Amino acid sequence: MNNTISVRSNTSSSSRTPEEILRGLKDLAPDDFSKKLLDSAAGVIDDHNNFLRLNYFSVAVRVFFEHIMGTLSPDTAVSACPWFQLESGQDKPTRAQRIKYWLQVGLSDDFLVDELGLDPDPLRKSLMQAFNRLSKHVHVRADTVVIDPASQSAEINRSVSAVEELLSAYHDCRSILLEPLIEALDEEAVDTLMSETIGEIDELASHHYLEEVHTDDTRVLDIGAQFVKYQASGTVSVLLQYGSNADVRRGDGAEMSTSFPFAVEFEVPVEEPRDLRNAVIVSGVNTDSWFDGPDEE
Repeated sequence: MNNTISVRSNTSSSSRTPEEILRGLKDLAPDDFSKKLLDSAAGVIDDHNNFLRLNYFSVAVRVFFEHIMGTLSPDTAVSACPWFQLESGQDKPTRAQRIKYWLQVGLSDDFLVDELGLDPDPLRKSLMQAFNRLSKHVHVRADTVVIDPASQSAEINRSVSAVEELLSAYHDCRSILLEPLIEALDEEAVDTLMSETIGEIDELASHHYLEEVHTDDTRVLDIGAQFVKYQASGTVSVLLQYGSNADVRRGDGAEMSTSFPFAVEFEVPVEEPRDLRNAVIVSGVNTDSWFDGPDEE
């Protein structure tokens, strides 16, 4: 049974003014410009003597939406997603496709529905409808401007809810997506992956033999247009051998056991984000401690 991706409920919203809600969302905004736009939109709300209050507010919020889409859903990243296709008559990603990227990045609808039991479609439609409502008030015409204060407030409240939903959706969807990805990683598969990628140790001795890989922690660092980037950390124990096997037998070589911490980053294609057979290592075992001298007193 599929679940609908939904944002966290905010039980205190009903007891706060729209201005307070917008300013309270600044901690979720991705950059300083977004924070300034939220402040600007909040400041316009209280100007009840201005009959264009709703229109000025809508401009600030629409610029906020456009900035969010451009900053966290750039055309180049959206176009790189496996699910992306140019729509008829378009030469770049549509707003709906940027909203899709905002919520699920490069992961496909099939993966969300079949593997995670999540249905992103209702939230995507809700955010698109919110943007379209804002657009209606950006272009002012004498026969379309909303002058009634109560009607203005109703539209403002709906838009504030949309902003709250947009920012909460981004943060909450990340948690919804990240947790199942981590839980599904097989520790034995991670250990096997690590054991195949410890080339840094080759530099420390004539030969080395892997004794044990112990993974303490695995996390998702990033979900991108084409890859999910993971980090695995722990310790790898090895036997270092100096000289050949014959040298060791004659007593001219030496062997020693040691261990190193590792914090390996690896990327897996978003088409099968839990299949480590397709993983590509982007960093490896940390052997710095081998070269560091003893701490000076």
